[in-house]
Amino acid sequence: MRLKSGMAVAAVIVGFAVIPALGQKPIEEIITRVNNEIILRSEYEARIKQISQEAAQQGLQGVQLQQAIAERTRDALRDLIDERLMVQMAREMGLNADLDVIRYMDRVRQQNNLPSMEALEDAMRAQGINVDEEKQKTRNQILTQQVLQRDVYHKVQITTEELRAHYEANKKEFDKPQGVRLSEISIYTENKTPAEVEAQKKKAEEALAAVKSGTEFEEAVKKYSESQTVQSGGDLGFFEKGQLSDPLEQAASKLEKGQVSDLVQLPYGYLILKVTDKHGGGILPFELAQDDIQDLLWRQRISPKIREYLTKLRTDGFVKVNEGYVDTGAPPAGDAKPVKN
Repeated sequence: MRLKSGMAVAAVIVGFAVIPALGQKPIEEIITRVNNEIILRSEYEARIKQISQEAAQQGLQGVQLQQAIAERTRDALRDLIDERLMVQMAREMGLNADLDVIRYMDRVRQQNNLPSMEALEDAMRAQGINVDEEKQKTRNQILTQQVLQRDVYHKVQITTEELRAHYEANKKEFDKPQGVRLSEISIYTENKTPAEVEAQKKKAEEALAAVKSGTEFEEAVKKYSESQTVQSGGDLGFFEKGQLSDPLEQAASKLEKGQVSDLVQLPYGYLILKVTDKHGGGILPFELAQDDIQDLLWRQRISPKIREYLTKLRTDGFVKVNEGYVDTGAPPAGDAKPVKN
C-alpha cells in the first residue's frame, strides 16, 4: 500500500488505523517498523491464519493441533520481521530473484502438465491462490536463500573426522536394505516442438557418446545436463531397492558400480544414469552414509548461525514493535540499540 505523505506520518506516529474521510479506504494498524518498512496487523493475522491451515493439513487434531498452532503463532511476528530483514539485505546486496521465480513457476507448470503460464495462473486462481502474492512469497524465499548463501552458510564447516565420529557412534541408524547411489545427466523434451525434441535427443546421444568414450561423468554433467543436480555433479543420492520408478529401477539394476546406462527415455526427456555405489544390505559403509551425515550435522549447526545473523541485523538496524506484540527473535535488552524518540 502506498500512503500519502501526511497520512503516513500520522500512521507511524500513533501506530493505529486512521479514520478515513468519505470515500477513502481505512489505513490499517501498523504493529511493527523494520528499518524503513512496516508490518501491518492484517499481515500478522494472515500469517496466523496460514499457520492454522498448515497445522490442520498435517492431520493434527485436538490438543496436538492447538499446541502446534500456539507454538508456531508465538514466532509469527518474529518470522515476518526475519523476512523483512532478509529481503532488505538482499536489496542492499543488489540481488535479484525475478528469473528464479519464472523458473520456479515453470517447473510447477510442467509438474502439473499445463500448456502455458497463463493456464497455470488460471488454475491457481481457481484454487483461491493469489498469483501475485504467491510469486512474491517465492521471490522472498529465494532472496533469503541467496543472502544466507553469501553471509551465513560458509560459516558451518564439518570435517571428515566429525562425519566419521558421528558414523561410528550411530552405526545402527545406517542399517539399510540393498540399494544404489546414482548420478544423472538429464535432458528435457517436455513442451518442446518436434524439431526441438529431435535436437534434445541428439544432445543426449552426444552426452552418452562422450561418457562412453572416456569423458569423466562429472564433466559431462556440467556440459550437457539440464537438471538442478548439476551443482552436485549430477548426484541423486542413495535409493533403496523399490524406491525408484520402474524405468529407472530397471536401468539401474543392470549396472555395476561405476557403470553408465544407455539412454533412458522418460515422459519429460532423456536420462543417463551412473551407479556410483551399490549396497547389498546391512550397515551402510561410511562412504555411502557420509552425505546423509553431512546434511544432518549441517542442519543442526546452521540454525543457530542463522538466528545469530538475524539477531545482528536487528541490532544493527531499527526494529520497533508496538505494545501488545512480541518479537521472539529480539536481541537481549542489553544488546539492543536504544530507540530514539
